[in-house]
Amino acid sequence: MTVILALLLTTTTASVSLERLSTALLSAPAWEARFSQTYVPAGLETGSTDSGTLTIAPPLRLLFEYTGEASRVFAVDGTTARLVDRGAATCDAVALDRGAWARLPLATLFDPAATRATFVVSSVDGALRLVPREPTPDLAEVVITPSANDLPERVVVTDRAGNRNEFRLTQWRRIGDPGEGMFRPHLPGAAPCLPDER
Repeated sequence: MTVILALLLTTTTASVSLERLSTALLSAPAWEARFSQTYVPAGLETGSTDSGTLTIAPPLRLLFEYTGEASRVFAVDGTTARLVDRGAATCDAVALDRGAWARLPLATLFDPAATRATFVVSSVDGALRLVPREPTPDLAEVVITPSANDLPERVVVTDRAGNRNEFRLTQWRRIGDPGEGMFRPHLPGAAPCLPDER
């Protein structure tokens, strides 16, 4: 998924901030940023941190490339989310329906109407707070703090058990559209994996 200049604690202001965020994200064919991700389990104050590069592009494409020992890739191409771990030679894919992709904190923000349909949007301490309209175990709230240029700087995703994922986003830069293939990662010599049929 993680983003909003909110100055007043009103629904109207939250909507304006959401529009500003969307406008900023849509002002380039695609964006690249550096990220750090800290996962803190419920009940603990510290956790593990990974880092890497984020690429994000409309209408609903994102790619997290993790660096270091835990080298892996998480990508969404608009219809499918894939987690590829080349070191472990695994590729997992999940089909995304509207409800699932709407919960991706960054990608869904390209579409403010979809965001409002999925979340209750409010402003809290200069950040945008998104609470799912329909309860789901994997998401209790998303809090997005913008940078001065209205791009996401800090995104905190909390699930209903209290586990927290915090993303810090820096060094945003505009790039050309990298094409669909970048958002469909795969193992070397293999096609992108497909979701299991159920």
